[in-house]
Amino acid sequence: MFTGIIEELGTVDRLEPRATGSRLTVRAPLVAEGLRAGDSVSVNGVCLTVVDPQKAAFGADVAPETLGALA
Repeated sequence: MFTGIIEELGTVDRLEPRATGSRLTVRAPLVAEGLRAGDSVSVNGVCLTVVDPQKAAFGADVAPETLGALA
């Protein structure tokens, strides 16, 4: 059961297929503001590790199984 604080409703900005899964980019300016690579963010109840922090978004690499859980 998720007991964290929902800070923002983000939107999927991009989904790029990769050899072993995909890179998911989520636009969420409030959350992305202080993120660093290695931070964990819950997206639809799935914890993702930030690999590409940006000014108003973040990228995370996701396995095919993870994509199924996010749908």
